[in-house]
Amino acid sequence: MDRSIFVALSGMALQEKRIEILSDNIANVNTAGYKKQKPLFEDSMPDARGLRTFAAVSGVVTDMSQGISEKTDRRLDVEIRGDGLFVVNTPNGPRYTRDGSFVLGSDGSLMTRQGDTVAGDKGVIKLTSPDVDIDPDGNVRNGNFVVGKLKLVTFDDPGRLVREGSYFAAADPGVNPKQAGPNTSLNQGYVETSNVNPVRAMTTMIEAMRSYETHSKMIQTIDDITRKSIDEIGRAS
Repeated sequence: MDRSIFVALSGMALQEKRIEILSDNIANVNTAGYKKQKPLFEDSMPDARGLRTFAAVSGVVTDMSQGISEKTDRRLDVEIRGDGLFVVNTPNGPRYTRDGSFVLGSDGSLMTRQGDTVAGDKGVIKLTSPDVDIDPDGNVRNGNFVVGKLKLVTFDDPGRLVREGSYFAAADPGVNPKQAGPNTSLNQGYVETSNVNPVRAMTTMIEAMRSYETHSKMIQTIDDITRKSIDEIGRAS
């Protein structure tokens, strides 16, 4: 078998992974706080003579750029401006999110729509009603009292965060959060929408699908040439 077929196969596998990532991005165009994923490509497994180079996906990174601001006028909606992530208490430990569309739990806890409590600087924030005021620094005032402050963190290398359901998680124990800097602020009554550009994502999807088809046709062509060569050799003998 012509080894060139494996080069084409590696291209198909790469485009298949690319389409999978793009599909996930497109599916989350309307998800608040969603950050688009990007595949990283690399050359892999060159043959001994260096005549053929295979393609592979070396990893997937998260684009943490700011999404579009959407006004909701809802008191429990909070948008992060600048770097930073909300901290969420989950059964698997702390997780992180840019989605600030919070709700009031049955016990008065400030919670995510997934049902996990939102961390404050001194623990879970308890409210008596959804009628709250949240200032740019994250202080939460319920009635005449400040009942807590939203905990905001950042990472030296956000690219080492990995998607875990609706949240982000640290990729390994060595990735530790730190307090968000002074350039980070909160905007009540707004949410940050996905940073996926739907038009660009669909254009890239079409490009990836066409590339997949091209590699598929290449395999078919190589197979046809091989079959023809075998037939001709058979007739000559």
